[in-house]
Amino acid sequence: MLVFCEVKSRRQSVFGEGFEAVTHRKQAKVRAVAEAFLQVTGSNPQAIRFDVASVAVREARSTVELFEDAF
Repeated sequence: MLVFCEVKSRRQSVFGEGFEAVTHRKQAKVRAVAEAFLQVTGSNPQAIRFDVASVAVREARSTVELFEDAF
């Protein structure tokens, strides 16, 4: 399985969490990049998955939440 992962971080949650920034438009861009990667490399994986890693940076601590098969 080949996994493409979009990573988004936020220092504050005023504008939402990182995963909320992965809009349909951003998803389309990631898919287009994945397709280009597969064409250029000639890769033919049995499966492809799109994940989102949401990083929250709060004071001196960071947390990561992984959303597998997010889109």
